[in-house]
Amino acid sequence: MYTVLQSTSTSAVVALYGVPMDILNLKNIQILALVSLLSALPLTAPQAVQAKDNSNPVLIAANTEQFKMKQGFERKPKDIINTLSDNEVTAFHIFLDGLDQAFSLDSTLKNKGPFTVFAPSDKAFKTIPADDRDRLWANKKKLKEVLQYHIVSGKFDAKALGMMSSVKTLGGRELKLSKKGDDLYADEILIKTTDVPCSNGVIHVLDGVVMPQLSK
Repeated sequence: MYTVLQSTSTSAVVALYGVPMDILNLKNIQILALVSLLSALPLTAPQAVQAKDNSNPVLIAANTEQFKMKQGFERKPKDIINTLSDNEVTAFHIFLDGLDQAFSLDSTLKNKGPFTVFAPSDKAFKTIPADDRDRLWANKKKLKEVLQYHIVSGKFDAKALGMMSSVKTLGGRELKLSKKGDDLYADEILIKTTDVPCSNGVIHVLDGVVMPQLSK
């Protein structure tokens, strides 16, 4: 290293750092040359490892969580449709649009009920390829079958669901339920948030879309 430092000329150091010649000595030249040399070195091994680690973030496992009203934002429960339209959990625009188009299922969910709705979020619907969603929306009969599969007559909270193996949906099909640890699943789709209160029932938020065997 000393040989490398000495090879850096005094004039080069003066030109690079603007240090007056009359205060330069060999020690100063060596220090300034060392700074110049280190700044030109490539990324060090520890830094490279850190950068590599940052490119692969650790994934946090998803879990079922119970809905909790934010303190200071408590409000009187609304019917299922209005809760889907305005809530603190997530957006349900695609689900609401489907309910509106599928023979006015939205009107059904405004009735007294009660109903239990397994509601896929917009993010959940977007796991389905856009072309497949478009074909489903174009076939109102099949769209109704799919959406009815997300609706159950009666009010079943998370505690009740955890003790059941299935529930009968609005279309007469059986929706399978399961529990793994504290997590609840509907047809192997994670129930992301449970017990969103409504005046005519309860909403459980799905992490995906449950699909029945469709008629031909």
